[in-house]
Amino acid sequence: MNSLANGSFSCRAISELNGSFGSTQRYSIKLSSFVGGGRRVCSKKAGGSRRGKIVACSAEGTVTTIATGVPDSSILSKREFPPAFWKEEMISSLISTYDELSAPEKEQRMQTLIAEIKDMFKSMGDGETNPSAYDTAWVARIPSVDGSDRPQFPQTLQWILKNQLSDGSWGEELCFLTYDRALATLACVITLTLWNTGEEQVKKGVEFITNHAERMEGEADNHRPSGFEIVFISMLNEAQTLGLDLPYDLPFFKQINEMRETKLKKIPLNVVHAIPTTILYSLEGLQEIVDWDKMMKLQSKDGSFLSSPASTAAVFMRTGDQKSLDFLTFVLNKFHDHVPCHYPLDLFERLWAVDTVERLGIDRHFKNEIKETLDYVYMYWDERGIGWARDNAVGDIDDTAMGLRILRLHGYNVSSDALKTFRDGNGEFFCFMGQTQRGVTDMLNVHRCSQVALPGEEIMEEAKLCTQRYLTNALESVGAFDKWALKKDLQGEVEYVLKYPWHRSMPRLEARSYIEQYGANDVWLGKSMYLMPCVSNAKYLELARLDFNSVQSIQQKEIQELQRWWIVSGLAKLGFTPDRLVETYFAVAASMFEPEFAMCRAVYTKASIFIVILNYFYEAYATSGHDVTLFSEAITRWDLSLVDKMPQEMKTCFLSFYDTMNEIAQEGSRRQGRDVLPYIRNLMEVQVASHDSEAKWVQDKYTPSLDEYINNAKISMGLGTIVLTSVLFTGELLSSNVLSKIGHGSKFLHLISLTGRLIYDSKTYEENKIRGKVSAIQCCIKDHPEISEEQALNHIYTLMQNALLELNWELVTNNDVPESCRKLVFNTARAMQLFFMEKDGFTLSHLEMQEHIKKCLFQPVL
Repeated sequence: MNSLANGSFSCRAISELNGSFGSTQRYSIKLSSFVGGGRRVCSKKAGGSRRGKIVACSAEGTVTTIATGVPDSSILSKREFPPAFWKEEMISSLISTYDELSAPEKEQRMQTLIAEIKDMFKSMGDGETNPSAYDTAWVARIPSVDGSDRPQFPQTLQWILKNQLSDGSWGEELCFLTYDRALATLACVITLTLWNTGEEQVKKGVEFITNHAERMEGEADNHRPSGFEIVFISMLNEAQTLGLDLPYDLPFFKQINEMRETKLKKIPLNVVHAIPTTILYSLEGLQEIVDWDKMMKLQSKDGSFLSSPASTAAVFMRTGDQKSLDFLTFVLNKFHDHVPCHYPLDLFERLWAVDTVERLGIDRHFKNEIKETLDYVYMYWDERGIGWARDNAVGDIDDTAMGLRILRLHGYNVSSDALKTFRDGNGEFFCFMGQTQRGVTDMLNVHRCSQVALPGEEIMEEAKLCTQRYLTNALESVGAFDKWALKKDLQGEVEYVLKYPWHRSMPRLEARSYIEQYGANDVWLGKSMYLMPCVSNAKYLELARLDFNSVQSIQQKEIQELQRWWIVSGLAKLGFTPDRLVETYFAVAASMFEPEFAMCRAVYTKASIFIVILNYFYEAYATSGHDVTLFSEAITRWDLSLVDKMPQEMKTCFLSFYDTMNEIAQEGSRRQGRDVLPYIRNLMEVQVASHDSEAKWVQDKYTPSLDEYINNAKISMGLGTIVLTSVLFTGELLSSNVLSKIGHGSKFLHLISLTGRLIYDSKTYEENKIRGKVSAIQCCIKDHPEISEEQALNHIYTLMQNALLELNWELVTNNDVPESCRKLVFNTARAMQLFFMEKDGFTLSHLEMQEHIKKCLFQPVL
């Protein structure tokens, strides 16, 4: 111990550099104090660049590090993270090199499909659909207006004679439903009998009905055609009068008759005669009880009765109304020898076609066509709701909800009040006003619509809760069995929408899911089964598959390039932050997936990685009680001269940060036509200032008020820095005024940062509490000591949900900001909701997130 009395002496110092011992340096040291039993603390005076290194000096003159003014690697490396799942070997194993078509062949095929689909959009008139044997039979009944003993439309009678199916029935050959076939066949045999022709066809038709009548009872009521009980019983009575040999005494036929009587009691004749109802669709089944003079007041502008050729034909035969005949002539001029089950279908066809290309992820190829299509729909939009055709006197919730959602998201001014038409006094929603019918497809569309609600729209919240209950029950009880549609995977569609509502879904995930669910031969059910070739078409599906795989191939190359950058930059060696490069890339690639946004994706990924590093970097320093002033000062001054004073991991962080951001600024300046480095530096200064504040809270063990916390934590979350850097690469020239609309201080950025912070805090609260990190939940409890953690979490959740509604408003109304920029900002908020839907899906990279990433980025669509 006596030797320690010397004022200064030389000694050998063993320093820890990059986690390894053994480098020897000579120090001139000054005795300062004692530590423990015979060890004194010496400060480095000269001979090296490690400022503030604290060493312990033994009596033998050996110096070893015991504490530091800035932490070494061991301090920053102490937190453990789940290992990276997406390592280079894993990615390489998933990337497929096999392809049936070469790249030029795929591109040529895609361009061919795009051209053909564009032609489909351009050719949309009043709606393309398949023949309805049922409606054609009713039109074929009409006698010639010149008084001759022949049909007014003889070509329809010939169509019936030529189109009987091999089993003796009439109807849609693609799909068999006993209800549909029996109804169409009964109509056809009656018509042939009335015209005293087709004796052999009539015989086969009667045999079919007789052999299959009882099968209807075993078929689900949900697949009973619209108005079946009204028209079937009426025709059955007529067939009996004509002497057709059918099993009229079947108990099931009596049940159908009872259903008819029950339905008619629900809609009294005075109501039928006064206002448009769905009864207009089935007037051929009510010929003996309606007042035709009164019914004529409910005729549509186009001369039809709810677009139904059968109903309109019955009206004409009863009244001789010229407008009704003109409508039927118009339809036959279009289809020549047959009619569909309803026509026009112009609004339905257009809305569903737009929805199809959007859900399949191929809408970017048809922007002009979509604009023209929606302009047409908006021209006929009615705040009381719309139907499947422009002149429909009766709206339906299916078309109304689809129109409301799509038009709103495309910037058209539409009100959710249109949904009120279809709500009863108990807050339940139905397909038609005054009716009690609803199906899975229409409730699914209402549910999707409710998710684009704006602040204060109570009707949308009611619709969301009602349809969520209905769809959940439908899955549990009937597996999403639907009344109006026979779809390939309706159950899968419902499951996806309930699990991943709009704010939690990402465009590329939805496209991948819908490609697997989409049916190119889906069938709808009105009075008869019908197809919509501009809605369900194999060309859409083929293009979607080719396009998805083509984009995925591009993104795989981008990931490999980013991995090389990650390694070369030295960031891969940092031990205090998780390797989540692929997860970070997925966050932007799942929405900004178009090839032209390649640079945007790269910048977004790199900026996000630095934000993650900064978060863990400042947290590690704060919790270890060490100073980060040097790093913050270097960022603020953008000064390389401070690097030599940094420990190795801090140096690695800063140099990579400095080099990458300068490269981004250089490319951003080239694209924007002005120097954007000051703009990017300002973003970084604001970012590190927020981390400094949080570090001080941790060190001081200070819990701020919720308002104080949010004002800082929404910045430290880093979403603002990420999107405000990346937005420079969306292909738009952005003025300072435009940037201010989404910049710090804007409501748009406030909302994505707020929702991101609140979802993160609510799902990581327990873990962060253990680590000593302040969260919104703690701050809420501080403001209101009387509440429990559960109540605080509920309050945070409510704040977030309200903010998401306001975010919808910013998306659809902030038209001063280019669409691509708005989508980048908005979809960043959605990515946060997805990653943290249950827990920290980013840091933990749990199995569900791995599956999302695999399907989006690595697994081709077959």
